[in-house]
Amino acid sequence: MPGAGRTETSLMGHPRIFISVGDVSGDLHGANLIRALREAAPEAEIAGLGGPRMQAAGMRLLANTVEFGVIGIGPIFGSAMRYLRLLGEADRFVGEWRPDVAVTIDCPGFHFLLARKIKRRGVPLLWYIPPQLWAWASWRVKKLRRRFTKVACVLPHEEAFFRNHGVPVAFVGHPVVDHLRSYALDEVFIRSLRRHPDERLIAILPGSRRQEVAGILARQLAVARSLAERHPPCRLVVALADEKHRAWAEPVLRGSGLNVLTVVGKTHEVQSAADLALAKSGTTTLELLFYETPMAVFYNISWLQWNLLVRWLVYQPDRLTLPNILAGRRIVPEFMHDGPPDAAMIEECSRLLMDETRRTKVKAALAAVHRFIDKPARRPMRPARY
Repeated sequence: MPGAGRTETSLMGHPRIFISVGDVSGDLHGANLIRALREAAPEAEIAGLGGPRMQAAGMRLLANTVEFGVIGIGPIFGSAMRYLRLLGEADRFVGEWRPDVAVTIDCPGFHFLLARKIKRRGVPLLWYIPPQLWAWASWRVKKLRRRFTKVACVLPHEEAFFRNHGVPVAFVGHPVVDHLRSYALDEVFIRSLRRHPDERLIAILPGSRRQEVAGILARQLAVARSLAERHPPCRLVVALADEKHRAWAEPVLRGSGLNVLTVVGKTHEVQSAADLALAKSGTTTLELLFYETPMAVFYNISWLQWNLLVRWLVYQPDRLTLPNILAGRRIVPEFMHDGPPDAAMIEECSRLLMDETRRTKVKAALAAVHRFIDKPARRPMRPARY
């Protein structure tokens, strides 16, 4: 990645801002941040690691990292050389370009390492959408405090957590909530999803990372098959972010033999209309929470990974997904392991689809959490003075 020397111009009205993200959702949040920065400082120079949305918003893209996010221990080891190469390139660029501030968004595995290098360069660091240290591996807050200048947190209760641990923090509101609050749903498309008024709509949301689509989709389809056989008529809809994800999903869908509608670019419409969502973990669950859609959450963790490592890092091992963590109890089912669905899993999803008493309770609990997170920040996020 080519560098450039710092000039007096960049210090006098032309701030230089380095931004780094590691997955598709980070690319979306990064693009929104860049647009806001462009409004506040039109002459700002912005460069960093991200994806096509951030590039389109006006960032100089040094490397496309939107497919870089990994889940599980195995993929991390498999990506070790890529991690090291990207870290070295980013470090050299920051050292030559000398930004006024560096912003990392989510993706803790990569950004803890990147922050250590940037910190040594003397560049102030802001973590926007920090890791959920209050939920798991909270000992990392000491490392965060050493490496970051400030945190911009996105959930109301996070502010007190970071402040109590001596981390300078500001609550700025969640970008997903802000995005969905202003998003205009395509009602015509929503009406087209059901072929009959009494048809139950089951959304299948396998994620945006290749290993998620491959590993999680087959399990979701197995559950969907059982539900459709038990409770006809059902419409099975797979919602994907772009055509590349469709290409990843196509072999699994074809091998299932199921009659599935695949939708690209209309995920929020599918999320809002579904009677039940079979969802991967992560941002998707927050989007479903916003629409108060009952969901079952799938992870891609092996039995060995869970028992040897993950369960010891999690504050509440019985709840990993954000709706359950925020509710303080298990309101939606979570399926941790990567094995085939069992009878208990099918039964729990069946109740969530068909049992009106169960559905009413779940939707009420989701609504309560929705009200909790749908709080605007008490003050807008402003550039920190370092």
